[in-house]
Amino acid sequence: MEDVAYAIKLVDIDKSFKKNRILRGLTLEVNQGEIYGFLGPNGAGKTTTIRIILDILRADNGYVEIFGESNKKISKTHPKIGYLSGEMTLDSDLSGEQYLKFVNSRYHKKSMANANFLADLLKIDLKTKISKLSSGNRQKIGLISALMHNPKLLILDEPTQGFDPLVQQIFIKLIKTFKKKGGTVFMSSHILEEVQELCDRVCFIKEGSIIGVKDVKEITSSARKKIIIKADPKALEKIKHQHNSLPGLNLINQSDDFMELGFSGDVNKLIDYLSVHKIDDLTIKEPELEEIFIDLYKPTKSGNTES
Repeated sequence: MEDVAYAIKLVDIDKSFKKNRILRGLTLEVNQGEIYGFLGPNGAGKTTTIRIILDILRADNGYVEIFGESNKKISKTHPKIGYLSGEMTLDSDLSGEQYLKFVNSRYHKKSMANANFLADLLKIDLKTKISKLSSGNRQKIGLISALMHNPKLLILDEPTQGFDPLVQQIFIKLIKTFKKKGGTVFMSSHILEEVQELCDRVCFIKEGSIIGVKDVKEITSSARKKIIIKADPKALEKIKHQHNSLPGLNLINQSDDFMELGFSGDVNKLIDYLSVHKIDDLTIKEPELEEIFIDLYKPTKSGNTES
């Protein structure tokens, strides 16, 4: 049933723990071949949603489909899925190689050659016992176990916790390659650079409800950048009095030796505008996606959120 357009479909998912309602009518579709970001503050319901997709938890209401099959048919859906959580907590006397052979046996595939290739790429010794590995290296074992059997769908929950910047870049290349081969990714991450570089669409969840789904390029191109300027007080006063002359530039905060501004528009015009002022240091920060969504989908006067 893989001729369906979506890889994941959630319809009207509710989930409560005792009297605490975690998910409220959650409905979404992840298209085949896309990288779908799933973002929100701590406690929003992200990990609960992922556990329901994987059938680790059962929803109180609603249903989940993976490539057109009920996610409860795990013998059909799980071999198509690779999963990596943010914390590879396995404390085992098994070596990395022994653990991956065990994982491989569950899929009835000859995937150890792929596992060894990934281990070389990630520079990890599979002969070492997992219990003796650092958290970052345990996370590498988790990434290998998620990818080694060539799944059609990757589900990633804060996948790069414990990775250093170099390994994060290797991770990004692996995910891009996975997508080029037709794979689908559903990922939760707090790392802006990962989301902006990898995701096609981003869904933001707050208090168990989806408050918006947007194309990442659409969001970042229209969002306000944060401009931080360090200069002497006279230069800052000139910028303050003249900043209204550049459309899209507004003052956020100012002290004796620095100024913070918001800007949306052509960055080249911003640079031209600032070039006539004597500036000691300039920082341009991309907006946090969480801030963007809170701004885009804040309640309207009628109490509804924008869509």
